Amino acid sequence: MANMEKGDSSEVVYKLRQNSDFEELEVGKYYHARVDRLVKYGMFVRLSKRTSGLVHESIFDREYREGEELVVQLSEIKENGDLSFSPGKLNEYRTQILGEGGEINIDQLERHIGKTVRIRGFVSQVKQTMGPITYNITDGTGVIRCVELSQLNEKSSNDVNVGNGIQIIGTMRDGKYGKQLEIDHIEKVGTEVLGRITERYEENIAKKINLNELKFLVNWPALLKLRKDIESSAEILIRAVFSGRPIIIRHHADVDGICAGFPIEKSLKSLVTKVYGDEKSQHNLIKRLSSRAPYYDMEDAVHDLNSALSSRDRHGQMLPLLLLIDNGSTEEDTPAYDYLNSYDIPILVVDHHYPNEDEVDPYLVEHVNPYLVGEDYRITTGMICAEIARMIDPDTMVKFGHFPAISGMADRSSANAMTDYYLLAQELGFEETDLYRICEALDYATYVLKRNNGEGLIEDILGVGKENRFKKVTELLSKLAKRNMKRQVETSLRHTHSEQLETGIQFNRIEIERGAYRHTYPAPGKTTSSIHDYFVEKNGTPMITIGYGPDFAILRSDGVDLDIPQMVEEIKEEIPEAGVSGGGHLVVGSVKFIPGEDILVREVLERKMAETPIKIK
Repeated sequence: MANMEKGDSSEVVYKLRQNSDFEELEVGKYYHARVDRLVKYGMFVRLSKRTSGLVHESIFDREYREGEELVVQLSEIKENGDLSFSPGKLNEYRTQILGEGGEINIDQLERHIGKTVRIRGFVSQVKQTMGPITYNITDGTGVIRCVELSQLNEKSSNDVNVGNGIQIIGTMRDGKYGKQLEIDHIEKVGTEVLGRITERYEENIAKKINLNELKFLVNWPALLKLRKDIESSAEILIRAVFSGRPIIIRHHADVDGICAGFPIEKSLKSLVTKVYGDEKSQHNLIKRLSSRAPYYDMEDAVHDLNSALSSRDRHGQMLPLLLLIDNGSTEEDTPAYDYLNSYDIPILVVDHHYPNEDEVDPYLVEHVNPYLVGEDYRITTGMICAEIARMIDPDTMVKFGHFPAISGMADRSSANAMTDYYLLAQELGFEETDLYRICEALDYATYVLKRNNGEGLIEDILGVGKENRFKKVTELLSKLAKRNMKRQVETSLRHTHSEQLETGIQFNRIEIERGAYRHTYPAPGKTTSSIHDYFVEKNGTPMITIGYGPDFAILRSDGVDLDIPQMVEEIKEEIPEAGVSGGGHLVVGSVKFIPGEDILVREVLERKMAETPIKIK
């Protein structure tokens, strides 16, 4: 590898374009060359396809090998056109293309197909293939794949690593592998030039991140409180794309989680295609996965880290940015955070569950949560992520304008803005009955798919698939969901006990594991919610419903002044031996415990329910 480039005050070493000839050369100047062949009396060096010359063995300063890159000084241009060179002994230099000025921005390289160009930027990926070494270079305007053909079938001799400031001179090509820069010369830069590359990178990317003028989908003062955090999250994700950092999107496996994670995924993939100039990079950089647990558990963390380490070793990628959606705000998340923190993996959370901010925020690069700005779960993650997705790529989000309404409907948001979200859905051709069917179909499909994303099916259910199957698919799955729900509720009601508490609250106790079909839709949480709704419709509020399993309790309430996260903390202190954990929203949540302590947990939990006051309107 060539010496590191220094500041502008150092000597210039010229790099010839492939069609340059000796008439452009000047005696005494320095040039980049490659050893073409060794002979008894010296070596022939090649500066371009049309330009070569001799370095006599009498002035060799060391041994050379064929294919080696070096700097030479032009000693003489003979009358017959032969060129004589001597080894260039320089400690510092800067490279310049002969007859050309400064570097080209990466987003302008398409205009220079077949030409020799110079680019500067940062290395975002280094990949040793069975053939050439490839580098992904970013300058804040785009990312270009650079191929070091000279190292074909050899290990790289360059100590170029991800994150290095780099200068490359090469020829732009557009072939069967897409647009790429074939490297003629590559070198790391010195401190002074690195500073200028960094400054230019920031200037370039600032032009790409222009979020201030973009209005929200709806004019809602509650959502406006999150504007700063939403912009910050969008910028973090955009910067990750431009820097070449992979992004793992983990969302809760429910309707709100999907309506939040799906548009983020699509907007990021669209941005990747624009930045990289091809669609293949989407699959290597953006992954969307679901989480069954209502928090980021160690199982998911180990899976994600193992996948990330494999991608780093196989593809030369950076470790990823983790985006958690519709979970990630509670103390239960911190063991996984602590694990990923040992690998310096940045974590971004977008959630609307009641947060333990003191516990989780030290691990996060950004935490978007309505509770942190004095709001609550009425602002769903689907609503928040719709705005983040629009800031990442406004064009992509156009066809997802009905997602916030689906999200709000699924999570029963009582926000005044729901009227405006329904109007947005209507503009895209979705009536309120369509949205209900989507919620039911999506909930059913999510349960059946388990950890599988069901990419094509989910798109069809949401009405954004390539073929217009939306009506048929949602009608079928909605019908199945209703039939299974009816059967599950009917059997569970036979194992439900209701009583009137002294506070005037109706309390319903469901033995979910005894009364419901196991491993069948709907899940215990959905069954509990449906039975709770049945009693609310029948008797009104105030109402508390608990669905019990061998090691869990699912809580639903209406018309009561309940703080489930706080209650869970109190139970943990009162009976630490029960291994209690859980949380959720203030009035909707779940509790897990050791099965052998179920009687004690039930006793304490129901005592606290009996002490819960009715909510004053």
